[in-house]
Amino acid sequence: MNFLTKKSPLDRYIADVKTYLPAKNRADIVEELRANLSEKLADRSADAEGEVSEQAEIELLSDFGHPLRVAAEYQGEARSLVGPTLYPFYRMSVLVSLVISTCVLVTIILAEIFFRVDLGDVSRPWIFVNTYIYIIGVITVGYVLAERLMERHNYLDSWQPNALDQPDNALASAWGALVACIVAVTWLVMLNLLSIEHTFETLIGQNQNPIDTLVFWMKIEMVILIPQYFYLVFNQTWSRNRLLLRIGSELILSLGCVIVLLSNAGNLGVNYPDVPQSLASVFYYVLWGMIAATVFSAYSYWRKLGRLGKSD
Repeated sequence: MNFLTKKSPLDRYIADVKTYLPAKNRADIVEELRANLSEKLADRSADAEGEVSEQAEIELLSDFGHPLRVAAEYQGEARSLVGPTLYPFYRMSVLVSLVISTCVLVTIILAEIFFRVDLGDVSRPWIFVNTYIYIIGVITVGYVLAERLMERHNYLDSWQPNALDQPDNALASAWGALVACIVAVTWLVMLNLLSIEHTFETLIGQNQNPIDTLVFWMKIEMVILIPQYFYLVFNQTWSRNRLLLRIGSELILSLGCVIVLLSNAGNLGVNYPDVPQSLASVFYYVLWGMIAATVFSAYSYWRKLGRLGKSD
């Protein structure tokens, strides 16, 4: 296989539709779709008495519709709350969110049991049910509103096949972007379980608890990241403004970690005296690791921004 071979618009289109399909019957649906489109291209070729140009191929795909809508047509009957267009994403979102939230809640409860870390009300037995209801409610409302907005503004109708080129990152597929979005939403919900004061003093590290300051900055980053991830589900292309926003999102958390290091990081043992000193020392390394990771990520997006500028 020659990985340097440029894919045709048809191949890219089918690959894009495939990303919106659940694993069950995916191969059969893709095979049926390819046969259908190939037949239509053959008809156009016969009418044109020659090989169909790439532009004519793009026009055919444009008439066929957005890959998300095409995938939805193979999903069966419509559903009253979340329609077939977004239902595969909705189902996956709920499952991924419940798994992540369960792991985080178990970790928090174990921390309280073994290290007597008081994190507010998160250790109550009913917090699992409360969190699940909260998360499912947020996800459901989000998808219902998203579907209504898509229909009102005819978002899928404005799609063009020449926007199929994928970015070179791990979130290139619709499902990858969806998982990232749900992880971010779930993480924001989990952060909201922690009782912190949303004050300016907490933001700049003038309070006594470094965890509160770090959580505050994490919340800010998640609020900015979630809309970006959600947009990537439907359009996996980059623009200058989106790259700048992505860079800013990464640097926000870096700034928060720096503030914690320079202000109240040493108060961790004071707030949680039952935490072993060795574990408290790890907190510094965690902060430096987060700074390194976010700065490196911002730099990678900055390089992508430079490549985008050259291509323009």
